[in-house]
Amino acid sequence: MNSKPSRRTFRDRMNEMIATLRRDIESGVYAPGSFLPSEERLAEQFEVSYKSVAKALDQLAAEGLLVKIRRVGSKVVKKETVHFGFHDTMYRDVDLASLLALFHQEHPHIEIRPVAISQNYASDTIDDLMTSGRFDVMMTNHIYYQHARERNRLNVLEPVCLADDTYPFLREELLVDGVSYALPLVFSPVILAYNPEHFREAGLPEPDSGWTWERMLEAAAQLTKPEGRYGFAASFLAGNNRWPAIWMQLASDPLHSSGWRLEAEELAAALTYSCGLMKADGVVPSFLDVSTMQSLFAEGKLSMLMTTYFLLNGLGDKIPYDIAPLPYVTKPRTMLLWIGLAIYRKTAVPEAARTFVEFMSSPEAQAVIRRNTLSIPGSAVAAGASEPKVHKPERYNLYREIIPTYRSHRQYGLSHETIEAVRELLPLLYSGLIGAAELRVRLAELLDQQEAGRIASGG
Repeated sequence: MNSKPSRRTFRDRMNEMIATLRRDIESGVYAPGSFLPSEERLAEQFEVSYKSVAKALDQLAAEGLLVKIRRVGSKVVKKETVHFGFHDTMYRDVDLASLLALFHQEHPHIEIRPVAISQNYASDTIDDLMTSGRFDVMMTNHIYYQHARERNRLNVLEPVCLADDTYPFLREELLVDGVSYALPLVFSPVILAYNPEHFREAGLPEPDSGWTWERMLEAAAQLTKPEGRYGFAASFLAGNNRWPAIWMQLASDPLHSSGWRLEAEELAAALTYSCGLMKADGVVPSFLDVSTMQSLFAEGKLSMLMTTYFLLNGLGDKIPYDIAPLPYVTKPRTMLLWIGLAIYRKTAVPEAARTFVEFMSSPEAQAVIRRNTLSIPGSAVAAGASEPKVHKPERYNLYREIIPTYRSHRQYGLSHETIEAVRELLPLLYSGLIGAAELRVRLAELLDQQEAGRIASGG
């Protein structure tokens, strides 16, 4: 009778060895920095071959529990967890799932634990989350960053070094007294998406860089069908990523010094103009939310949509579409939006947090974003290295042509708090609850309050 152990027995012993060592490492029997027994002793202890010991240690190394040092031994490493606060749209906008899988493959001793935060949180809530220590790394954007900057809260974040190929306009947004507190991932201008088939059917020329809003509204009226299709949609009431573009197109040069009263007039003109756009023939009713407008466009029930490269990621190849620069009032300008990552300065895992953030802004990760999404990488090299492999509009590279038109909230000297207060006047004006005269008075009061606050703070 053959008493030789079966292969299954050897396999079971090896699995038992892996499970035992894993448990002993995680429970602290083998502390971080210590070494496991030699391979010879492990072979004797678990009654397995040297080859099985090598396979078992390779498995534990792949799990990030140890590192094999040639001619020294197997050193136990500390597996660290980085809590990452993010908006779940990042799965779509930067292909977060692929990036996390790649990071974990390259850094098995670091676990990134994503924790979704609501996009509906107020900026004050985001400030609280940044300072609470709940997250080691947190997604930030142009809105959160500006708010934290104005409230002198950026000091809760760890300074980071921007890559040499970071776009100059992103550098200007991120640097505060020469220091950046976030690394940029992606950015987008606000643009116009349109359905070229609708234009061909109506015998209309497609949008171009010379389009004014008046020209757009003329086309919207002609593209609208009594049943089943609108010409244009823009979510002016939903936040601060649409209506300020109208104000920037009407405003004087950024940070001008011609007086607050003039800016009140410019803001009043912008809000009034936005209301006119919302009430024009062929425009989707303003009570519909952003996702509904996006769905209407994807279903072919909308001809033109004020949107971003981020939102294009949700369209895929559902319909034929292309993009054009945003129409303008007096000056061709558009809004710059960006998403980045910041490190909580008091994190318990600083090295792991920094490793993750630097990976996400690395050429390797930025190339993944470029290939798998329509979002524009913050790295100029990555952005120009290849084309997205996903379905993209013919004029995808439009963003390069319109860089001189990019503007941001920060450039115009209005605080986040003031911008938010101005936005709250828009639905009142739209609904007729306030008139033009009251609007100008309220705007002047807001600007006076901001100036008083600036002087009081020594700004």
